[in-house]
Amino acid sequence: MPSLPRTQPTTLKAALCVAAFWLVQGCATWGGDPARVQLVCALDNTATESVLDLRQQGVVQQAVQFKDNSGPQARSYTGAALWPLLQACALQSDAATDLHGQRAAALGRYVLASGADGYSAVFSVGELHPAFGNKGSIVAHAEAGAGDADAAGPAPSLRITAPGDVQGSRYVAGLTRLEVRASGSVGAGSGAAQSQAVQVLGAVKNTLRLDEAALRALPAVTQVVGGRRYTGVDLWALLSAVAGIEADSASGANVQGMYLVATGADGYQALVSLAEISPELGNQRVLIAYRLDGQPLARGLARLVVTGDGKAGRSVSALEAIEVFAAAPAAP
Repeated sequence: MPSLPRTQPTTLKAALCVAAFWLVQGCATWGGDPARVQLVCALDNTATESVLDLRQQGVVQQAVQFKDNSGPQARSYTGAALWPLLQACALQSDAATDLHGQRAAALGRYVLASGADGYSAVFSVGELHPAFGNKGSIVAHAEAGAGDADAAGPAPSLRITAPGDVQGSRYVAGLTRLEVRASGSVGAGSGAAQSQAVQVLGAVKNTLRLDEAALRALPAVTQVVGGRRYTGVDLWALLSAVAGIEADSASGANVQGMYLVATGADGYQALVSLAEISPELGNQRVLIAYRLDGQPLARGLARLVVTGDGKAGRSVSALEAIEVFAAAPAAP
């Protein structure tokens, strides 16, 4: 992740304006109540909805860098941390159905952030969870330093941030809705003691079945994770160059709205957003590993390894399937 610039100093007047953002009439505001965002918890057939008042959340300041159509950007935002807004929903678990436990249930979910104009972006729960990807996204309601180093005040609308992303595609402006969703995958795993191949299917141009020979025929990557040396295939390279991602346009501009679900032979699943692994966005390496310290894996042919996570909960052993999905847009 690239280093982030320090927040530029503001004048006392500007600082007071931000601090009293919702009380001082001199600070411009949006129409309606701009401090609120809708949260939808859609983990089963009955979705629950609530409205979050950002004024009741802790204040976070964040400096970020990203690129957009006009070139490199350096911004400083004030808002509420995203994870605390979501965690009660994201970590829900039903012991009767979540056979691998609460953590596994959470790691098979994603968040769809949607703007008033219908634009949306996907964040996996795993990349946001502090124990795993620990992406420090916030819901920003004020911006300092935009065009004027001494200027501070409300941003034109709520905006979600994606610190560390190269491009700004997931900085959804005009944010109105956050929806926590189940993956939609029906993969269950074969139950086999040793997986023999990995399937790649779903929103791809070429469905693949990769046995050991097919995996070893692809360009190999070796990376040390937690002191162990994994060798395998770079997942982004496999999806983009071999399977082919079924994006809406030739440029793949909607990758920010897609995700994948990895399933092991025992039915264990983990979800990764495509934006996490795209070199133009999160740029985090994920491997389909078939060697550990130079030796075959103890469980199955391959293992999904999310190299940047703090814990290995999204590293799926005895890997059997990679399903690619495009998130359905939020309901109007």
